[in-house]
Amino acid sequence: MNTALKRTLLSTLVVPFALGVQSASAEMITNWGYEVNSSFTDYSATGGTGVITPSDENRKLSWGLSDPQSSVAITDVAADSGLMTNGDFVDGGVFTHTNNDLPVAGVALASFDLTSTLTLTQVAPTGDNEFTDSRTFEGFFNETLNSAPCVVVPSNPACADIFTIDNIDALNFQEDGGIFLFVSPSFIIDDYSYTVFLELEGLSRLGSDVCNAAGASDDCVGLVTQEGGATNFDTRFKITAVPEPGTLALLGLGLAGLGLSRRKKAAKA
Repeated sequence: MNTALKRTLLSTLVVPFALGVQSASAEMITNWGYEVNSSFTDYSATGGTGVITPSDENRKLSWGLSDPQSSVAITDVAADSGLMTNGDFVDGGVFTHTNNDLPVAGVALASFDLTSTLTLTQVAPTGDNEFTDSRTFEGFFNETLNSAPCVVVPSNPACADIFTIDNIDALNFQEDGGIFLFVSPSFIIDDYSYTVFLELEGLSRLGSDVCNAAGASDDCVGLVTQEGGATNFDTRFKITAVPEPGTLALLGLGLAGLGLSRRKKAAKA
């Protein structure tokens, strides 16, 4: 078989294959419903009088010998649709610290685990695919004295209370210009790889003195809150998708075939 004939056969085989690559592939999921369920577990208290009291199915922890008590709480969120692939962030739950002036003799929160589970369900195109990702944030907390001496937190009033996330490296986070994103393990549905990114508002790197005061390691990441009120930290998340490498390779082969066919036609002209 001569070379010209081989090239002609190759182009006739590859070109139709190239045109059929995308039609043979499943569609990317473009719209998801979502549900976030969170709870506090494995919490501990400092020494003193009283106990840490859980409520609202462990979505809230309260402490203090008198009212109003201090507390931490997390809200859940759900929607039937609206999380768009490669689109904007959507609102997640809200982490709230109610920080009140409490008697020194009373117990305070010292550490906790916050487990958050995200479940995604396919909306468009119609299908029954689901994805679930559960993350546990290991936190330390320091209920500081309400007057000096106490740790001074940069850009916040002295004696602000301190939260830190101790297992941040295990949570697969990315830092970009001071914004922290927690990245889910990618999951594959048909010919696309999907990744979820979670952001917690207010996270920053804290100095070693602040980290150590909360019982965390140097250069920890955390939050600080002011005395005498409730501070809300919003969470939000988004999902991205890219074609699987195998699909891209097939598409590249197809495009190469198209190029060969065009060169063949040009040579004949």
